[in-house]
Amino acid sequence: MPIGNPETAIGECVYVIEDDVDLQKSLAWTLASVKYSVEIFDSADDFLKKTDFHKAGCIVLDLLLPGITGLQLCRQLAAIKSPLAVVLISAHGDISSAVRCLRLGAVDFLEKPFGRERLLQAVNEGIVRSRQKHADMQEEEMVSQRLASLSQRERQILDCMTEGLITKEIAKRLDVSPRTVDVHRSQIKQKLELKSSAQIGRLMYVEERRRRRVRRGPGVD
Repeated sequence: MPIGNPETAIGECVYVIEDDVDLQKSLAWTLASVKYSVEIFDSADDFLKKTDFHKAGCIVLDLLLPGITGLQLCRQLAAIKSPLAVVLISAHGDISSAVRCLRLGAVDFLEKPFGRERLLQAVNEGIVRSRQKHADMQEEEMVSQRLASLSQRERQILDCMTEGLITKEIAKRLDVSPRTVDVHRSQIKQKLELKSSAQIGRLMYVEERRRRRVRRGPGVD
């Protein structure tokens, strides 16, 4: 259920997943009062059916829900590498589950009752983190696609360029002519949309960051 006016919202949506109707309304009112666009769900199951997990945003998530629990939802979001941030709430102080969620990437754990400022601070931090993660993932996807367009020889030459080798050194290492290297360098810059060789460092950094993210997997249980 959407809350607030999307035309005046300040950016990313905050998703409230809470089965207590009174608390739903209180959370939604608080978040909408500072211009967040808010959507309310009674369960994680309903949220999973209706939400785009690949956008930036923040979830205010009750840890103990009927059906899919808060911990199970955190695991699912981590497994699909969603950029959505999670702020956990609970009245029962389930520290063990909260710690597991935090290890999976949740931003904060708020024990009920909590104050307005504490909630808004946690959600704001979640939005900031989610925006950055979303931007990083978009950049990584773009770089991965561009690198995939290179031929095997072009990738070999790119690796040499990354090491700082000049044309003559690359030609000697790969046993090809300097002219061949120059032709491939031009093709590489075109395919990777590089304006200068100096941009290669940033591109390879982003690719390594993507690989680290893949290697890390869904998180620590």
